[in-house]
Order: sequence, then structure tokens, then C-alpha cells
Amino acid sequence: MTRARRLLAAMASLTLAAGLLTLGALPAAAALAKSRVTPHGHGSCAPTAPGSRVQRQGAAWTCLKVAAPAPIRAHARITARNPADLCTDPSDSPVVSTRHAYCTRESVRYALLDGNGQEIGHALVAIVAPAQLSSSNAQWREDITVLVAEMTPNIPGVTLALSSTCSGQCIAGAPAWGGAPVALGPDEAKEGTLTYNSTVSNGAVSFIQPAYQVEGEILGATPVQINGSWYGPELRCDAQVGNGPGCIVMGHLANVTLPKSVYGAAAVAYEWAQKNLTTNNFGTADKPLQRDADDTNAKNRRAQSCTLGPLPFKPDPTVTDDSCDEFPFAKSTQGGTNGSLCAEIIPRLDSGIWSVKLVRGTLNAPCIRAHVPLNENTGAGGELGRAVVADRIIDHEWYQVIIVP
Repeated sequence: MTRARRLLAAMASLTLAAGLLTLGALPAAAALAKSRVTPHGHGSCAPTAPGSRVQRQGAAWTCLKVAAPAPIRAHARITARNPADLCTDPSDSPVVSTRHAYCTRESVRYALLDGNGQEIGHALVAIVAPAQLSSSNAQWREDITVLVAEMTPNIPGVTLALSSTCSGQCIAGAPAWGGAPVALGPDEAKEGTLTYNSTVSNGAVSFIQPAYQVEGEILGATPVQINGSWYGPELRCDAQVGNGPGCIVMGHLANVTLPKSVYGAAAVAYEWAQKNLTTNNFGTADKPLQRDADDTNAKNRRAQSCTLGPLPFKPDPTVTDDSCDEFPFAKSTQGGTNGSLCAEIIPRLDSGIWSVKLVRGTLNAPCIRAHVPLNENTGAGGELGRAVVADRIIDHEWYQVIIVP
């Protein structure tokens, strides 16, 4: 699988920890005699199995703990198209995400301690879990890869079993690899999956967070269990938008993207408002719009901006099929300012170059009213509706308007 190859290539650059050599054997009785108190700071610890290989090498304790994410050198370009690319983000954040994809990254550290509680060997296994969310489905999958990032020579191998749960209206699927542990040697990797299904009901919203549990052991030692060790991203699944439920990653501003090449004067008008209105540059990241799903409110706001007095909109004879286009949108809570208070503009395309004429009002206005051909006006409105579904913009959620060429 291409994604797995990229992850394996990224992790292959992690080198084994240098300078740790296989230590000489210590008498098992002496090692155990010094280690009656469970060591602290190494996670979950248990005495090594009597007569085991690692005990003969001087290990009195085997320990496991969840560590910071193993460093991953980014060779792949980070994009939102492939969630696995997020796993190579050079930051040390345990979760990296976009609004529609995420990668959870953690590591499990296995350690051998002598009778004095000093570490004499270790292994570090990185766990990466990328996932793509759907705007039209409340089910998703994490494509798990576990990779040995470090392993000292005195560790013969490790095992790892991985499962998950999820909060909110969510059901987690079966553990990775059917619940059985996988064995890992130096530089080795294994792939698996974890699945989730939100049971969010019609018209409802549910906030969901995956949680992960691991169990593992150093081969030849005593199994040490860890569970409830770390959490994934905060998600939101809803059944309020479109014809079915869908999910997004929390913490990312929704956006409505409008190309000028498609929506012409409408897109140019919105961009002009964002760049030129001195204090009311709505739809930007710093001053986003807020969706209002009530169609009656939208109808009333549009009337305020376009048809009601004292200065109702009058078509300009130089604009083909002229129509009134308001910004902020009537379907936002910021819309609905009376048109007499808006800056009125006419965007024009001449020899492939757009210009905007301010025909009434000032740059201090709270809104614009633009002369836009009807097909471009309604086309932009349709794109707004599609973006609401694609980006799961629920009622009263904030969003940005992005104008592109």
C-alpha cells in the first residue's frame, strides 16, 4: 500500500540508539534482591520472568509506558488529500489534523531495568493512526502502522496489541489484528485498522473522541499491560446538514471557497469587500461569518439589503441581467443591514482585468450591495449551499469566505 510505504520510508531514517551494548549477566537472585520496590517513572513495571533470557542478562524489571511521539522526518509533502501525509508533520504534536483528516501519533517505550532501577536496554515503537472523515458518512477507519523506531541489542523483540474506544454517540470496532498482539523486531513494522461508527440521530450533534489502549511485552520477559493511555482528536458528528450524517475534526474554521473564474462579479464583489471595507471586512479568518439556517431570516435580510427603502436597489442598464448581490450574505447572522447603509459597487471585467467602481457610500460602510449578473449571483449562492454540506457547517457555526482566481 502506497501510504504504508511512505510511512515506512519516513521511519526508516530513525537510527538505533548508539552506545547501548549487551550487558553481562548478573546472578538472578542478586538482581531480584535489590528490586523489591517497583521502580517509578518508567510506566507499568513487573519483575522479569525467572530464568528468562533478559533476566540472565541482568534485567530485574520490564517496564512499558506511553512516551512522546517518536520523531518522524518528513519526506512526503503534507497535504489534506492524503491523511497519511499528516503523520510526517515535523511538529511533536500527538495529533495533527485538517477539518477532514487527522493522524494520531504516539509511542510505546519498553525498558529493561537492573536491580538498582537503572535502564539497561529499551525499545521504542511508534504508532501512527491516519484517518479520513466523510462529509456524507458517519463511519471512518484508521489505517494503523506500528514501527520499531529504536531497539537496543539486548532486547530480543517486543509484542503490541492495540484497541480503542470512543466517547459520545460512537461505537468503536474490533481491536487491531483481531485483538491478537503482533511481534516486532528491529526496524520492523506492522499494519492494521481500527474502525468507528457514530450513531448520531437525525437533527442531533455528537462530540466524539477516540481513546487508545495498548498491551505489550518484551519477548522472554513478563507481560506488562497498559490501557487508557492516550486520546485522539476531538471530533464532531452531526445529522443536521445535507441528507445524512457526517463528521469533522474540531478546531478548524470551515470555509466557503469561490473561484473568480467561475462566479465572476459575485466573487470579485466579496473579495473587494474583504480587502477594502475598513472595519467590516467580514468573511475573513479574523472576522468570519456565522451561518443562520433559518430560510425566513435569510429572506428578510435579503429584503432589507436589496428591496426595502429608503434606497431600494435599482438595476444598472450597463450590467447584463443585473441583480442585487449582498455581502455579508443574507444567510449569515451578519447580513441584513439596510441597503441604504451599504457601499454600492459595480464589478466589471475588461480585457481580462477586473475593476470595481464605488458608486455610492464609503469604505466605512458595514456591508456592500453589488451589481452582479443574475447567473453569477445565483451560482455563488448555490456554491454556498454546497459548501455548507461539504464542510458540515451547522447552524450558527463560523466560516471563512475564500476567494481564489
